[in-house]
Amino acid sequence: MTEAASRAEPSLDNQVTYESVRDFLYLEARLLDQRKFEEWNELFTPDGKYWIPLAADQHDPINHLSLVYEDAMMRQVRINRLRHDRAWSQQPASRTSHAISCIVIEAVADHGKRIVVGSSFHMSEWRNFGQRTFAGLATHQLSLTTDGYRILEKRVDLINSGDAFEPIEVFI
Repeated sequence: MTEAASRAEPSLDNQVTYESVRDFLYLEARLLDQRKFEEWNELFTPDGKYWIPLAADQHDPINHLSLVYEDAMMRQVRINRLRHDRAWSQQPASRTSHAISCIVIEAVADHGKRIVVGSSFHMSEWRNFGQRTFAGLATHQLSLTTDGYRILEKRVDLINSGDAFEPIEVFI
């Protein structure tokens, strides 16, 4: 675990605080912007999911279409593709900037070991064809482990999820 990650995560002896949750979300965004995808992927529990629903009211990623629904193996496939020297869509590599705001701890359960956090985000991506922006609401289901916070599920509800997209290559 990086020094920054250890600063952003409380121990099991500490209470969940707004500041520790905020710092964890900021750390996640920073890792993505620095293209530290492997470190970002380590923020997930082994069974953690990354989900971008096709519709805002979608409750089930299995029986409905999603823009993205990835487990650990599929996140690693995406990371490998982003890193591959023949990935034409990453020539030159995407550059991103995540802005996280309106962070709200929505629920705390299991004596502080499970947390649901809502936030708003804007993510700008620059690729060889220009810049595009994604915006929406994120919901993180977090688990507090001996290693600090880990993501059980990250749900990204894009405000324009029904639009046609160029492929979403990077992580939002």
